[in-house]
Parts: sequence; structure tokens; C-alpha cells
Amino acid sequence: MNSKREEMTIKSLEKEIIEAAKVYVSEGMIPHLPFKGYSVFLETGERITFEKAYFERRRRLVVLGLGYYLDKRKDTKALLMQLLWEICNEYTWSLPAHLPIEKGYYTKEAKTTIDLFAAETGQALSELLTLVGDDLDPLLNIRVLEEIDARILSPFENKFWDWEDKENNWSAVIGGCIGMIALVVVKDSARLSAIIDRLDRSMSSYLDGFGDDGACVEGVGYWDYGFGYFIYYAEKLQSVLGDSRYLSHPKVKAIAAFPYYTMIYPNKYLPFSDFADSTLSSGLLSFCHQYFHVPVPQLSGGVSRLDSDHCYRFAPIYRNLSWYDKTITHPIATDAFRYYESAQWLIVKKSALFFAAKGGHNQESHNHIDVGHFVLGIDNTLFLTDLGAGEYTKEYFDDRFRYQFFVPSAQSHSIPIINGVTQQEYGKNAIVEEVSRSRFDLSLTDFYPQACLDSYSRSFRLEENQLIVVDQFKFQQSNNTVEEQFVTEIEPQVVGQTVRLRKEDNICQLYFEIGEISVKTMRYKNHYGVENKAYVIKVLSQHGHADHIKTVVSWNKD
Repeated sequence: MNSKREEMTIKSLEKEIIEAAKVYVSEGMIPHLPFKGYSVFLETGERITFEKAYFERRRRLVVLGLGYYLDKRKDTKALLMQLLWEICNEYTWSLPAHLPIEKGYYTKEAKTTIDLFAAETGQALSELLTLVGDDLDPLLNIRVLEEIDARILSPFENKFWDWEDKENNWSAVIGGCIGMIALVVVKDSARLSAIIDRLDRSMSSYLDGFGDDGACVEGVGYWDYGFGYFIYYAEKLQSVLGDSRYLSHPKVKAIAAFPYYTMIYPNKYLPFSDFADSTLSSGLLSFCHQYFHVPVPQLSGGVSRLDSDHCYRFAPIYRNLSWYDKTITHPIATDAFRYYESAQWLIVKKSALFFAAKGGHNQESHNHIDVGHFVLGIDNTLFLTDLGAGEYTKEYFDDRFRYQFFVPSAQSHSIPIINGVTQQEYGKNAIVEEVSRSRFDLSLTDFYPQACLDSYSRSFRLEENQLIVVDQFKFQQSNNTVEEQFVTEIEPQVVGQTVRLRKEDNICQLYFEIGEISVKTMRYKNHYGVENKAYVIKVLSQHGHADHIKTVVSWNKD
């Protein structure tokens, strides 16, 4: 990648959008939303057929809308107006995965279902009207406003929505979008006041999902998404009504700093939970840096590119243009210790080393079965890793089937199987017995309720170029088995009681005092539906009433 591509400026992003708009105008085509996409989801739960076309339309909405805003070409405006008309004609603005289904069919409420993407669509249309609405045909403006009211505002006012109480990105994204829509299109002051007051419930629910330390258990990608829309709404509420209730909330500044402390290296972050590789929005990071004066990841690549968000959300892309701060220069902390008490995440950066381990519980938002799990790497290499988010399908979010998928299950995490029993769902936090720069001790007995255990604890000890992991057991029976697991994306080499991982000149070795070592190759689909490969190092050993297992992980450069 050349330096010009790496250093994206406001001008180069503007040019990218304008050139993309010219391509769309030359094609003169608006993608149809396939009926098959709706029916296939009902039949199989597969989402990609529909979503590929849906997000291609949303890309055109961003490109043509911002392209015309930046360069007032008549042919761009003509195609933009046709696209807006077609979006107004859509069966629903929601994705099939989020529609109400009864007896195998979508219900009549599908058209007015307010999910993440319906709310984002309404927000995009309302903001576009403020930017270029005076240039558009009045008939189109009227139609857009009617659809926003019929699909978003009135349905919100007429019933309670379960996302209003969700302590995750849903409450922030949908609530934030509705708030931004209302601040733009609702002219009746009493109605606007009622909507703003009602939205305080969802905004408060979102903040309740964080401890005072600002940890986002959904991972940094969902920080960018949920906290992004929270901030976009909070900023607009302050600028339009002078109401700073959310920007001045004591938790918000701590949340704003979360990506900096979870950064492994540029554009790579701690991959716990449903993390997916993504570039954080340069506009959002710039606002956090300017308003809250917190450290944020250095924007070494400049402004976020048009295609950095595969869902093409209007709000962040527009703010990447209007909020970017090129003065952000915070380097990666090379010697840092951060303990997020609310999530029980320990993060240690020491010279080239990155180590993180987690406690927490197994009923988190976007939960994985992973209490006691850890990652470790040096430089730009994670030797022992977390696979992040799997492909989102209907069953992936069905509690009956979620942990049958490899990625969110216990099988894909560096935690043991005890007497044939994998770690189970458990809603209370692990017991943290000790935490420091060099030690993290957890009591995990309650997470293995059928494993014939009196007690189980895991200890991490960081020494010079070594991590020592000790699992301590007291069993209720005399004959017991423990199968330790360690997850990597680097093909392991087994030599005696040592497993070697190598990437370029970085080397990691795992030494096991006891146990029979095997390696299982697993293929799975990542968040984007692409098939990936991972390796699970397994070490099986036999034990009596009480025992411990010691694993020594060391690293060096060749």
C-alpha cells in the first residue's frame, strides 16, 4: 500500500466520493432488493443474499447524497432523487433478520419495524434533507418526510420497543437515530420535547451497560457503532437545544478512551466477544479527542475511507468529513497496565508484548463462552488469539443454537474441558482473587457446574519473556480428565512436550509438563462470511482428587 493511499485527507475523501458518484451516474442503475433475499432468510436463516443488495443501495445513498452535497451536478441530483424514491418504496427499511415472524411468515408489522438499519435509513434521509433538501423536488421532500414519520417516528411513539431497555448498541443506535431525526424534522415543540424525554430511557439503558471505567464488553467495533451514534445524537442535542446532559455524563469521558487502551497495534484491537476487524471512525475519534481530551488511537491512515464501513452508514461517514482532527498524534503505549474492573479485563503492554485475559461472565451482550480466556502476542503477531465474531445468521442469535457454532462456543477459546464438560453459561462475574501488572488469579468453579469439582482456579503470572498459566483443581472423585485448549491462527509444530508457533521472525513456545498433545484444525466462517482456519492445541491429562496443570508460554525473536 503506497503512502498516498495510507494518508487519507478530507480532500481525498471528498474526491473519492465525487468520483464514485460519477461512476454510479454513468451506470444509471439502482440495485433491486431481491424478493428471494426475504424468502431465503425464512427458509434457511441465510442473510447474505439480501444484505449484499441492501448495503449496495446504502452505499449509493451515501455516495450520491454526499457527492451532490460536495459537487452540485444535475445528473447526480437526478439519480439521487430516483434512489430516494426507491428507498421510500421499499417493503421495509429493516433487515429480514430483525423482522417479526409468525407461522413462518413476516407479520404486518414488518413495514414499521424499527431495527438498527431502519433507524439508520431514517436518520440518513433526514440529514440529507438538511444538507441538500432545498435543491430537491418538493414532491420528493414531502414523500421522504411522510415515510420517516410513518416508518420511524409514529411507530416509536405508539408502542414500547424492547430495544429501549437493551444495555448494548441497539439502544444507542436506534435511540440516537430517532433523536437526530426528531431534532431535524419535528417542528412541533411539544412533540419534540416528548420524543427527547422518551429517548432518555434508551440512552440511560445504553450507559447502564458500562461500568464507571468505560469498558465495552461488546468490543471496540461495537464501541465505534453504539458509542458513535450515542455521541452523534448527544452532540446534535447540544448544538440544537443546548442540552448537554449526555456529553457531561461522568461515564462518557471514560468510555471515550476505551479504544486507546485496547489497541494492540494500529487498526488492531483486543478481539474479545463479537469483535470484527474494522477501522474506527476518524470523525468519532476526533470528537472524543477534542471534546473529552482523552487519548485516542493515532489516525496514522488519516481520514476513514469511504469503504471502511461495509454497511455504509451515513452519520459516521458524513462526520468523517466534518469532524476530522489531523492533530491526533497519540502513539501506542508500549508499557501500560489497564484493568477494567467492571468487565474483569486485564491488559498489559510491555515493550513488544501484548497480553490480555478476561474474567466476566457468560451472559454478556454478544457473549462467547470464554471466562478465563486470554490472548498473547508480540509486535504485530498474536500467537494465542480470539477469533472474534462468526458469521451472523438467524441461528447465531438463537439461544438454543448459538453455542453450537464454533466461534462463540467454549471450543474456540483457550479454556479447559474438565471431565468432558465444557464451560457453561453463568450470569455472575468470576471471582477475582488477585490482579496486578504481573498476576491475575480467578476462581472459576461456578462455570463448570457438572464437572465434579469442589474448586477450580486459574492463575496467570507474567515474568520476563514468559507467561505461566496454572490451573488448580480439587475434584469430587478420584479419576478425572482435563483437556487444556489453546487457540491460534498459526499452524503449530509439536516436538515432544513443546508446541512451537512461528510467524516471520517471531517465535512462541508452549511447554506442557504433562499430557498428550494433539492439534485440531477448525474451519469456520468469520463475520463477513469468509471461510477461515484456526488451530486448537489440545493437551489431555489424567488426575486424582487434587492436582494442578502448569503451562509455560515463552517468546522471542529468531
